[in-house]
Amino acid sequence: MDQNTARPASTPAPREPVIFAARDWLALACALGLAVLWPRIFGFYALASSQHIPALGSTVFTAAIWAAVLLYLGKDAKWNPWNGCLAAGVGLLAAACSLYGDEYVRAINCLLILCGSALAFFSISGRAENALQNVRVLPEVFRMTFSALFANWDKPFRALKSLGPGKNRNLWGILAGSFAALPLLALVIYLLSTADAVFGGLFKGFPEWLESLDAGIAFRRVLRTLLFTLAFFSAIYFLGRPGREKTPEKKKAAAPATPFVIPLILLCAVYAVFDIIQFAFLFGGAETAAMQGGFAEYARSGFFQLVAVSGINLGAILVTSVCTDGHRLLRTLTSILLALTWVILFSAFWRMRLYILAYGMSLLRAMTLWAMAFIASSLILAAVKIRRPAFRFWPAFAALGLAGWLVFNFINIDARIADYNVNAYLDGRLEDVDIYYLAKLSPDVLPALERLRDAAGADYTGAGEGPFYEGCDIETAISGARWFYHDTPTWKEWCFSAVRYR
Repeated sequence: MDQNTARPASTPAPREPVIFAARDWLALACALGLAVLWPRIFGFYALASSQHIPALGSTVFTAAIWAAVLLYLGKDAKWNPWNGCLAAGVGLLAAACSLYGDEYVRAINCLLILCGSALAFFSISGRAENALQNVRVLPEVFRMTFSALFANWDKPFRALKSLGPGKNRNLWGILAGSFAALPLLALVIYLLSTADAVFGGLFKGFPEWLESLDAGIAFRRVLRTLLFTLAFFSAIYFLGRPGREKTPEKKKAAAPATPFVIPLILLCAVYAVFDIIQFAFLFGGAETAAMQGGFAEYARSGFFQLVAVSGINLGAILVTSVCTDGHRLLRTLTSILLALTWVILFSAFWRMRLYILAYGMSLLRAMTLWAMAFIASSLILAAVKIRRPAFRFWPAFAALGLAGWLVFNFINIDARIADYNVNAYLDGRLEDVDIYYLAKLSPDVLPALERLRDAAGADYTGAGEGPFYEGCDIETAISGARWFYHDTPTWKEWCFSAVRYR
């Protein structure tokens, strides 16, 4: 063989053509609709500020994206009790967005809707290798979400290319004719509208709109719509592709106990000292009486830090229980840590109770109480996990958190806050009511404010200092709460509580 003979260069294998079925074209149309809807409802400012999270708009967009996904999956959807309950929870959170007026709670709802929908979509489509009952589904879904949003941007273009002018001349003729006709049609309508007043009446405002059209803004909107369309389509298309075959989960060997012993002993020692101080000073005793006026300042602080420490301890208990598979010494140490954490959590609750008795209820204090109740319930689940290492903590923890937050939503938290503060003032337990703060929450506070006005008089000014409170009597507060959405009366901000008291 001649050594100078050139060897044929290896050519890359051609990519398989992408052929869209009818449901894929439908998914592309749904993605276009979502791309048009997204910036109209949310926009960039709404994402940066919890004060502008849409109410009805959040509900509508959640329903739209769920409808698009379920329409695309069709009979291929793999329902089970877990993702069915998760879908119901997401639906209730979406409904709460347009029922109640608190925008901070709505912002948290939108975040939970986003996370819950991603978990549910990957479970219903069968793409998630781990089941919802397995905590490993969280990093898996997080990783797949980014892959889904960007992995299939080329598919619509490749599907169009696979059609080919020779394979489907009619379709390509329709597309080419449509693109050619649109600018020509716009020009003809503009000329005829300016030439004849009667004909122009059919297209009233069209010439002015065409003249005011900014080419730069129009280009940015078209580009934004295209990018959002590709992202939404990529995610929906990703859900319909077959996932990897699920491999049986292998039981990992338990980690050695030694690395966990020292940290647990040190934590228990620190918390034991802290808990002794709580019993000596916070919960009563001779030392408390000796503090005199300093006790109020001592007690009414630190609850946020203590709630955070309780959450850290819960994580430490769970990591130890999962990794070491029920080692006897570690079970003893985690049980001690659990008991000490109960005292820390009760200390946080006691401090918050004293703070609320002195200054009244607020949304942040109500959320802190909710977090304490959730951590307390989780500590009970952790105690079961310590006693029974085979207990599945994650599904019970997630279900408890979702159910608890739904309850927090549907008790109408702003109304409960206002009721507590007004009742405490009328009963003499609270020195004053911050009516300016209540008026900023939502229209749900109106019944309580009106009850306060009837009892205390129309000239009641309540608590608060500074220029923002000047002239803010009870009537001003009521007017401000009633016209909560007066400046933004669009459909996407529509909320039942905003129109209920108009």
